[in-house]
Amino acid sequence: MTIHKTKLTKFMPWDSLVYLLALLCAGLITPGPNNITCTIHAVVHGKKSNIPLITGMAIGFISIHFVCGLAVDSFDEEGTIGIIMNIIGSIFMFLIAFGILYLGRSEKIQNFPEVIPKLGFKTGALMQYVNGKEWVMVFMIMSKFLSDFGGGIMGILIISTITTSGGILAMIIWSNVGEKIKTKATDPQFTKKAFTILGCILFILATLISFRGL
Repeated sequence: MTIHKTKLTKFMPWDSLVYLLALLCAGLITPGPNNITCTIHAVVHGKKSNIPLITGMAIGFISIHFVCGLAVDSFDEEGTIGIIMNIIGSIFMFLIAFGILYLGRSEKIQNFPEVIPKLGFKTGALMQYVNGKEWVMVFMIMSKFLSDFGGGIMGILIISTITTSGGILAMIIWSNVGEKIKTKATDPQFTKKAFTILGCILFILATLISFRGL
């Protein structure tokens, strides 16, 4: 029995698995760039329009896992590359936050379906590559847990499957939030308040993450 438990512990990295699951739970409630984009896009074009957008985000996210997993030994999270990625990620999040806040306070919000274009697969994928915070996070996950899941392509595949599944679930949930807001979007004041609140939340989150990175 003791031998059996030892083998089970060896092949099932429970601590790492719990950490990743906790990360998924945080992703469900955290209004990051992907979640906020899905929410706003669903408000404007409906949640079904998010299917190609979310698909692109998922593919981009998975590809980043493979790049980071294969290059993890040559990356220092606290080195020059890590600092640059943190800066780019912070700028990216602040730009999205300011854009949402501007739209929320602008009279253009009354015509927001024409103001915000319909986004698709390509935009969803490209968003992942310019999100420096996402690169740093994935590098951190790979550096800490890749060996726990067997390393190599199989380890990368297992980790990316777990994290991407949680990300997709989060984006679906936030898309449904956007759909709920859409039902009240005929009221310009409600829409202004909704966009302003979402922008403020993302701005606060970007600020907290930026200070943590420093």
